[in-house]
Amino acid sequence: MRIGKKMKAAAVAVFALLLAGCSCAGKNVYFSTGLSKNDVFKINGSPCKLSESMLFLTSEKNLYENSYGSEIWTKDIAGMTFEEYVKNNVKSDLAEMKTMTLLAREKKIKLTEEELQKTRQIAETYYNGLSPAEIEYMNVKQDTVEDVYQQYYLAKKVYNELTREVNPEISDADAKIIKVQGIYAKTYVINHEGQRIEYTDEEKGRVRSDMEELLQEINNGGDFTTIASNHTDAGQVEYQFGKGEMITEFETAAFGMTAGQVSGIIDTPDGYYIIKCLSDYMEAETQVHKQQMIQDAKDKAFLDIYDPFIADLTSEFNDELWDSINFSDMKDIKVSNFYELME
Repeated sequence: MRIGKKMKAAAVAVFALLLAGCSCAGKNVYFSTGLSKNDVFKINGSPCKLSESMLFLTSEKNLYENSYGSEIWTKDIAGMTFEEYVKNNVKSDLAEMKTMTLLAREKKIKLTEEELQKTRQIAETYYNGLSPAEIEYMNVKQDTVEDVYQQYYLAKKVYNELTREVNPEISDADAKIIKVQGIYAKTYVINHEGQRIEYTDEEKGRVRSDMEELLQEINNGGDFTTIASNHTDAGQVEYQFGKGEMITEFETAAFGMTAGQVSGIIDTPDGYYIIKCLSDYMEAETQVHKQQMIQDAKDKAFLDIYDPFIADLTSEFNDELWDSINFSDMKDIKVSNFYELME
């Protein structure tokens, strides 16, 4: 999401469903009632105009075409054309931006005069770069561009203001990232109906015996990487992770090891492991993980406010207008710097 880089997808998904026409429990959803011919949608009566949508759609379309060519739009992705996929993403971006401006109103969060002046300057730069044909096609005026930039910056400000006091203390030990190699021998199969079938005790015994032989080979000087590559049932040999990311027994053993150490056989509900610790503390990765954990805490705090707020919102969506927008009609529209200026 370009608009909501700092927000979890779950929050946006509520509106992706809402605007796609799905009734979510507890919400009143209306379609194409009270919309003008140029309203793409309304959320709690706040409209998103076609001209606003065009600012996003034209830049999105041209950014992709500049990289991949115009043939990309007919490619299939998750059962839809790539054009439909991009339009859905833009729809969610717009819905999120409009929702955040409504939240700003409730929380009495506004842009400063300095911030407003910045959006005016950016809007002027963008608008002056448009050709007459682009202005006519998008039916856009400079004050519309200015208003959209203001909504974008206000959406970012809402997030920052509501999470300003969220600064969790996270230690290096909590955020630590380690790297290991592993040999895995599973003790179950998945049958043709997708059911998990556990090995018998006898079968598990044979698997464990095979793992004991591999461990003996390693302890006698065998190369761990080679042995792991030739014998693991997993799709990978190397694992880099933090706490809470792996199966408990595997993780407990791994975090208790030092670099170069090889474990014994580790019993888990899914099978047996032998692991070798390559690094018991990856400094750069740990610092990145710490920042991500802080960001996750901010996201959670924000969603604790955002999710209840959207629960009772209503929406109206103009499917006919939205479906009439085709990227093939934009061949003379070359502008692509809308996002660049926002950032």
